[in-house]
Amino acid sequence: MKVVSFYTDNGSYKAEAELFTASLDRVGMRYHIEEVEDGGDWYENTRQKPQFIQRMLRESSEPILYLDVDAFVHKNCEEYFDKLADNGTDFGAHWFQGPSKGWDKKKVQKDGWWMLSGTLFFNNTEQANRLVDTWCLLNDTLYRQGIAEGGGQKNLWFLNTCINGVVVARIPGRYCFVFDKPWAYPKAEPCIIEHTIASRDHRDGDYRETIPRAKRIKELWKSLDEGRDAESVRLEKSVKVATQPKQRPVPIDRTFRRGR
Repeated sequence: MKVVSFYTDNGSYKAEAELFTASLDRVGMRYHIEEVEDGGDWYENTRQKPQFIQRMLRESSEPILYLDVDAFVHKNCEEYFDKLADNGTDFGAHWFQGPSKGWDKKKVQKDGWWMLSGTLFFNNTEQANRLVDTWCLLNDTLYRQGIAEGGGQKNLWFLNTCINGVVVARIPGRYCFVFDKPWAYPKAEPCIIEHTIASRDHRDGDYRETIPRAKRIKELWKSLDEGRDAESVRLEKSVKVATQPKQRPVPIDRTFRRGR
């Protein structure tokens, strides 16, 4: 199994890729990460995800684990995903228990109701390839009709309810951990693949840094520089989440980014 991801050739996402690859190097996981042309905005860039995954499956002879480039891998998890492949799983994703937007803790649902697309497992099987091919076709068809979703996440979710023969695994939250919503996971759930949700800074056009995310990025870089376990840092000091409907932008602070 190999981790695959991509990022656009604008300056801000290169910093995400640097932190991501540094975490993969530390835990010793194999990966293929590409720089692609910037589509102009966050929505156009996320539309490239299905086609990228389709190409990675066609060019590979093994299963792939797609991770958004804003991820941070705390522990080598190849064994878990290799077992999924060996057991005949075609596709795997995490169904999030928390709300799709906001921080309303009353909206937590035990069985999960929101399929996240930051961590996606695809076995290199006929059924997995058929799922991805159909996903790309559906995205393109709807896009031509003026119906577009970032990355086609809802379309992939929909297809998993209606395509027969695809063996689907519900991946535990530890492999798709939203950094500032730990309350949306089972108590004491470990964090193995953490997502820092770069869309909080990029989605609305102008780049900005939200306070909780900028703080977490600094902690992750510090853990790498000091050789510490970043998951322990998270457990020792919970991320404080702004309760306001909209987080206040702060001046850009680039000190947490590692130069090359």
